[in-house]
Amino acid sequence: MTTTMRLSITLCVLAAALVLGCTGGPGATNPPGTPGATLPPTAPPTIAPTPTPPATGDVSSPAQAAALVFASDARWAQMVPLRPDMIGQSSWYEALEATDGFTVNITVGQGDCQAGCIERHTWQYHVDYDGNVELVGENGPPIVVPPGPGGDGDARVTIVLTAGPVCPVEQIPADPDCAPRAVSEATVTIFKADGTEVASTTSDDEGQVVLDVPAGAYYVVATPVDGLMGSPEAQAFSVLAGDQVGLLFQYDTGIR
Repeated sequence: MTTTMRLSITLCVLAAALVLGCTGGPGATNPPGTPGATLPPTAPPTIAPTPTPPATGDVSSPAQAAALVFASDARWAQMVPLRPDMIGQSSWYEALEATDGFTVNITVGQGDCQAGCIERHTWQYHVDYDGNVELVGENGPPIVVPPGPGGDGDARVTIVLTAGPVCPVEQIPADPDCAPRAVSEATVTIFKADGTEVASTTSDDEGQVVLDVPAGAYYVVATPVDGLMGSPEAQAFSVLAGDQVGLLFQYDTGIR
């Protein structure tokens, strides 16, 4: 089996796991009753907010700002980035640098999210460079987001690193020889929301990194690789005990 075929299988498995997480299916990243599942219109539970972590003094990226937001509220205990290529994603975050810090938007949808979600609610946060988190606005119909139950043990994080485009012209139907290629020997580092390094390793020949981490909020940084343009944006995620989460980092080959 070629490396391209093995990478394609890996990406299919990863995509299937993420879609199941969005729909609350067996083995889902987000169990029923969490931001990644279709939520029933029940009365909101009493939630004791998790205290915002103390100021870190040097928030370095939108991804770290997002991780600080996740750590500030138990409702965001299972949050991942927006994946435009994913069908059925019902909860996600988007983050960018803004005046005096960063803007982090968290969106949760419910009701037929396979078709784009009937209802959506967005919470907007501002995170300053010292790490202070403030909810500055929200819009959309009310949506109940109870914290997930969690499981036992560490959470498993699977990171896949690919590079593309491989061919200068996209073909329909897609040419298997033009599929994104695996990126090996890329250094990937996971940090806690406060910037403390948790783990660092390099991707294998299949462009994969698999790590186990305790429940919590994190962000991931992938380093530049020789022969590729720049490096992917850092990504944040949040997991409960026993969770499984998949992240996709895409490098640019520069081929046009």
